[in-house]
Amino acid sequence: MPKRTMIVPIDGSDFSRRIVPQVSRLYSPRDYAIILLRVAEPAASIIGAPPRMMSLSWMRPMFDSAWDIEYTQHPIYADQIEQSERSLFEQELLEDRHLLEAAGFEVAVEVRFGIPAEEIAAAAEQHRADAIAMATHGRSGLRQLLMGSVAERVLRRVDIPVLMLRPFKAVEN
Repeated sequence: MPKRTMIVPIDGSDFSRRIVPQVSRLYSPRDYAIILLRVAEPAASIIGAPPRMMSLSWMRPMFDSAWDIEYTQHPIYADQIEQSERSLFEQELLEDRHLLEAAGFEVAVEVRFGIPAEEIAAAAEQHRADAIAMATHGRSGLRQLLMGSVAERVLRRVDIPVLMLRPFKAVEN
């Protein structure tokens, strides 16, 4: 019997990482393969402002700053920034990956750029995931209305089970 696929979104915070030990405790590595998913904001290119002409008689272009000169000559494009960030985010997920692999799970890491709820739902659809497991702050009422919830938005976009864990810190005496 083929393994089921579970998407586990991690936003880089310690809070979101608290789902990882729970996944290994609640699910069997014989039944599930895990995709650790990091969704980041899309990068913007860094390109210098175009030069401005001072007058028709003065044809030498004028730049507003030294940065504009530098970035006009050597622009940094969004895909370059995203590739650099992708490597960094993959490195950040290594500890979680090793923890799950030590528990016996097959683990893949994926980094996407975009709106978190949309990208999580898209990854679930693309990989034909059987479940999603994620941490949530569990806000309600006015705080929920004002701040929104990625977990709630994911829940509304997918038609597969979503395990939402509201982790808490143990109180020490």
